Amino acid sequence: MNSTSDLIIDSLKEEPIGETDHFIWFITDIGIVALFKREPKNEACSSNVENEANKIGLDISKEEKEFFIIREKKLFLFYS
Repeated sequence: MNSTSDLIIDSLKEEPIGETDHFIWFITDIGIVALFKREPKNEACSSNVENEANKIGLDISKEEKEFFIIREKKLFLFYS
């Protein structure tokens, strides 16, 4: 495991900043994480993640986005 993965996993132990239809949202030392609540069924979740962020007051439209699978958890990481 690398340090990025460790930072993300440690942050998932903290209180989330919000929850939407498909994601639980967390603040990490390196950015914002959108953790999938359940197995994504299609690509729609990827395109809807920005809309869901807006529902909890997050503007991630200008952030870089990366998809990770860490310890069987699927998530997006948003960072500048």
